[in-house]
Amino acid sequence: MTAAARYAIVRFLPYAETEEFANVGVLLHAPDAGVFAFRLVEKWRRVGAFFDTLDRRVFNAARKEFEGELLRVQGVVRATPAWGRQAFDEVTRPRESMFRFSPARAVLTDDAEATLDALFGKYVEHTFATPEYQEELLDRTLRTVLRREGLGERYRKAKLGAGALRFPVPFAATGDDGRVLRVVKPLHLAQDDPVRLLDHGSQWIGRLRHLERHRARPAMLFPVQQPAPHADNIDAFEEIRQGLEEAGATVVPIADEAAILRFARAA
Repeated sequence: MTAAARYAIVRFLPYAETEEFANVGVLLHAPDAGVFAFRLVEKWRRVGAFFDTLDRRVFNAARKEFEGELLRVQGVVRATPAWGRQAFDEVTRPRESMFRFSPARAVLTDDAEATLDALFGKYVEHTFATPEYQEELLDRTLRTVLRREGLGERYRKAKLGAGALRFPVPFAATGDDGRVLRVVKPLHLAQDDPVRLLDHGSQWIGRLRHLERHRARPAMLFPVQQPAPHADNIDAFEEIRQGLEEAGATVVPIADEAAILRFARAA
């Protein structure tokens, strides 16, 4: 049965002076389902990425104490469910602490535990941030640059390919005859999983080869979001970069705006 629940996002804020925080958990109360539950991040990696000067022992100690308090309150609510609303309000009230809460939000749920997992995935693990989503963000950034430089009308969406095998590209410049001459296609190639990185990049290598076989490959530029130089996935990235270049494309970092504009203006 669908019922109402309230939840709040747990924020870790070690430096009150800067007011910077990282989402590290979710607390959910579904009174009709008798659920007062939470999930907290377990790995230092996410927090360390936000606060690289913070001693991880500080976080681990604070997290242990905070989790203990939540477990204590959870036990009280399970023993006396009628106290659930009051307990939720008290736990999430504003206070000076390393762990704080967002304003409470409402959600409808027919499975409170599954909803908690979904909320944790969204707000903490960023499960929505697929490679496709990341490339949409890159597209928006590049579209802003092209418009600013007066190239927005020249580069439009188009489809490349031959026969039934045609695929979209976000920025294509065409000639007077309608033939696509130049294409700019941002790629997100910084996936943590090297296999996903290889799969995504190999898809575009295959498309380039298809275009070449049908003598339909325009000048192609791939501005890429790439891994850090010593990341575990750097070898996979270099393999894809080399493959794209061998297939006839130009690859530049997404941050190299000058190189992107040189290519775009040549149309």
